[in-house]
Amino acid sequence: NPNRGGPQQHQQQPVTIVDPPKIEDVCRALASKAMEEMDSAHAVVDGMEEVLGMEFESGRALRILLKMGCVNERPEFGVDRRWSETGDCYVLKLFRDYVFHQADAAGRPVLDLGHLVTSLNKLDASDEERIVLTSRDGKSIMVVSFADVARCLQNAYAELCNASVPHQHMQLLDDGGGNAGGGAMGY
Repeated sequence: NPNRGGPQQHQQQPVTIVDPPKIEDVCRALASKAMEEMDSAHAVVDGMEEVLGMEFESGRALRILLKMGCVNERPEFGVDRRWSETGDCYVLKLFRDYVFHQADAAGRPVLDLGHLVTSLNKLDASDEERIVLTSRDGKSIMVVSFADVARCLQNAYAELCNASVPHQHMQLLDDGGGNAGGGAMGY
């Protein structure tokens, strides 16, 4: 008796689909949504790759800057000709001025981020493009390639590491073979 207050039992009748859809119809119905989802997933992956690429490039630029900062004008090597106004370190000093200390005809500082980034990228790639390096007084002029500067930096940094206290040099800049990282120059 349904009026007794006990649980009511419902019997479900099986649903019979008279005309089931064909697989082609299901695929057509889902295709646009599936493509939207795939496009969205690919956009996320592309964005992640872009951010990862920027982080990788930033790390390479930082390693170059750290090496340049370590080797440029070290006072403790002032008596050693190789660390004075000649040789690899002199080229690096002029290159530092070329990259960071540009000035216009009136002597005003030129802050060109594009020049800075392009120069560091060409140094990292050991590009064969030639540049003119000039001393601050204008009496010394050199024509060198970015590859030449890269070799100078690599040699000067290796020499600095060899002269440093054992196991005290910045190991993040060195891959064990005297190079640092993975660029053409070893960054």
